[in-house]
Amino acid sequence: MKKKLFIIITGVVLVGIICIWLLVKNKSAEQMIVDRLNEAVSHYMDMNIKEDKAYSLKVSDMEMLVTTYVPEYTVFGVSADAYTVRPGKIDETLTTEKEQDLPICNFNYVLIYDEKTDKFYNVKFQGKGKPVIPKVTDAKELAYELELPNVEEVENISLKKNSDSPILISSKDDMEDILGILEGTKPTTKSGEIGTPVRVENIINADFIRNENVICRLFVYEDEGKYFIEQTDNGVYTISKEDYDLIENYMKGN
Repeated sequence: MKKKLFIIITGVVLVGIICIWLLVKNKSAEQMIVDRLNEAVSHYMDMNIKEDKAYSLKVSDMEMLVTTYVPEYTVFGVSADAYTVRPGKIDETLTTEKEQDLPICNFNYVLIYDEKTDKFYNVKFQGKGKPVIPKVTDAKELAYELELPNVEEVENISLKKNSDSPILISSKDDMEDILGILEGTKPTTKSGEIGTPVRVENIINADFIRNENVICRLFVYEDEGKYFIEQTDNGVYTISKEDYDLIENYMKGN
């Protein structure tokens, strides 16, 4: 009887261990960020809170906290409102003395960059009790979003394929059509290179011009039979061959 009971208990323990292992293995990246940041906050609190009754966690402290305990994460900004798109650069408020003197829990969201995966996350947190210690409650990955000007902002579009001479599109209808084609794209997992893409085929440079200045530049190209749009530092996007051909047709006077 004891042997049978021992086998049952052992089986239950093994099943429990397997379930926990599967849960950890399948945990989402978002939940892992929540757990790791809360663990970091807890460590930071243990080391700093006990002897400082007037303590509050500041933006500069949060940067140090994340760097110290979770080195692959970088704080890009803090905000009262949720972040919805990936940023082009670190929030300048993080480098000003004025903002660093404010408690981080005056805000509700922090923008975190994961260097290992090249992904940004909108992280929600809340402060409870005094002194204020933030508790991270949610994290959501931010996808790249193609940044396009409104047609009213554009005077003309310059299209140039490979080494051909550029073609200037000035018709509002044509520009609306081109922008409509580009708006239907979907982001890939690639972050976007610096400058013109290399080792790809049939590159179309698309420059959106206002007052003789380029306000938006895109590269539309073919790569091993697939078609993409790339915006420097703002991601790579998929486009269909049919849409690529439609853009190319404008260079043929259609």
